[in-house]
Amino acid sequence: GYSIPFEHVTQKVLPHVQKLAEVERKETKKDTGQDQMWLNTWWRFFRPRTDLIGKLTGLSRYMVCSRVTKRPTFMFLSADIRPSDSLSCFVFDDDYSFGVLQALPHQKWFVAKGSKLTERLRYTPESVFDTFPWPQSPTAKQVKAVADAAVALRKVRADSLVKVKGGLRALYKAIDLPGKSPLKDAHETLDKAVLDAYGFGAKADLLAQLLALNASVAAKIAASEAVTGPGIPATYPTPADLVTGDCILAP
Repeated sequence: GYSIPFEHVTQKVLPHVQKLAEVERKETKKDTGQDQMWLNTWWRFFRPRTDLIGKLTGLSRYMVCSRVTKRPTFMFLSADIRPSDSLSCFVFDDDYSFGVLQALPHQKWFVAKGSKLTERLRYTPESVFDTFPWPQSPTAKQVKAVADAAVALRKVRADSLVKVKGGLRALYKAIDLPGKSPLKDAHETLDKAVLDAYGFGAKADLLAQLLALNASVAAKIAASEAVTGPGIPATYPTPADLVTGDCILAP
């Protein structure tokens, strides 16, 4: 059975929830409230994210990035891992979607549309992801180029992390320093592939091009016309080929 893990949470979790419920009762002078309700099911996660967990069924991995961050840096987690509320989660397991979200257009959109927590930016899905326009008519060759560049970028990261202390944060601090580096080169290759998929001009203002595309997509949706939403385009012939296996595994 599960007597040992249940005894562990009884000792570690239950006293914490009891304390929160008592504080809430004293402050509100009521016997109801979120913490007192939690006491009824104290052995469960406070916010179990059931909608997300349900959507992970059938996937081997999914994408995450820190909810509060200077730069949205995406990674794949095994679908066996249950995320904390400090992570923004994206139900994509393919390399094309990873590439689009990790590239410069989405980073620019994040800076422009995200909210702020003190001096750091917060990834707010309603204002960032829900309004972000995806490439509308990429060719199969362009989709594959984005996916390949995404795989190559993660390979560079993995190789670099072996030599760097401090994890991804330290790795990405170095990317802002002058000079060339394999990580910079990998990001430049990905950015070029994604810009090609959008059909954007490299010298034109990127945010202005995104805003124009956003307006165009919104107008088509209002007119009940078809648009290309998030994820692999429906016209791509072999979407399963864009799903590789690298991800952070459960301990």
